[in-house]
Amino acid sequence: NDKGVCNYCENYKQQRPKGINELKKILPRTGSDFDCLVTLSGGRDSSYGLHVISRVLGLKPVTYTYDWGMVTDLARRNQMRMCGKLGNEHILVSADLQKKRSNIRKNLLAWLKMPELGMIPLFMAGDKQYFYWSNKIAEQTNVKNIIFCENLLETTKFKSGFCGIKPIHGTANTYTLSIKNKFQMLYYYGKNFLKNPSYINSSIKDTISAFTSYYVINHNFINLFDYIEWDEHVINSTLIDGYKWEKSNDTDSTWRIGDGTAAFYNYIYFTMAGITENDTFRSNQVREGQINRKEALELSSKENQPRFESIK
Repeated sequence: NDKGVCNYCENYKQQRPKGINELKKILPRTGSDFDCLVTLSGGRDSSYGLHVISRVLGLKPVTYTYDWGMVTDLARRNQMRMCGKLGNEHILVSADLQKKRSNIRKNLLAWLKMPELGMIPLFMAGDKQYFYWSNKIAEQTNVKNIIFCENLLETTKFKSGFCGIKPIHGTANTYTLSIKNKFQMLYYYGKNFLKNPSYINSSIKDTISAFTSYYVINHNFINLFDYIEWDEHVINSTLIDGYKWEKSNDTDSTWRIGDGTAAFYNYIYFTMAGITENDTFRSNQVREGQINRKEALELSSKENQPRFESIK
């Protein structure tokens, strides 16, 4: 606007966690084999969430991971560190990894023929059945509550923005889109599929399944960070000091090191658009008052350096 303030800052609403006592009310001890299901990627937020559920609330959760072929070895080791020390049963659902990786390759090669920033999420489409299997595992283990540890400071609206979808500020989750915007996204993908028929390959069935899992099926989850404050220093110190949680060799950041695609797609976003997930995350921290603008610029500049080891 005329004051030099962007629409993201103008529309931002600071987070107001409901408090751990409210969480205790909806997450009681059940006396069953498991009190709840915690989705565990091996990343910092889900690992910390498992710590809170097990140690702070004293519940007995079952944990679950969906391996779609891009869960890093580091993430696997961190999953085992957490579950081993806390004594949690861990359920691993593995997709056909060779097929999933082949799908990524086909869509990447198609993308290289006609690079469009809005089409990059196709590289990550294979992980979205994570939501389907969350519901399935909860049903199989007879668990009522599914705990999802989503830090909303990580919301990256620019990905759908590259599809021509304007940001809806104040939405509750990363997967929240209006019906109109969902159809707009489908139109965008359909248009690019026609422009570049290389996308019409054997991965398309998996892509449709991913869209359904992410945007259509019921997401009846409890987000831990709706109830407790997200504090980067507390999370990092708890995991590293308390669980010997492992960091990546090619970055000081503890974020996105469990996802084998993140270093690659952020390199593309940075090269082509000059913005990455790191920038949106640090910007949201500024809006929350957790860090100042100078700190955010220094951190994002460091974190946007290409992570060549992970990319390879």
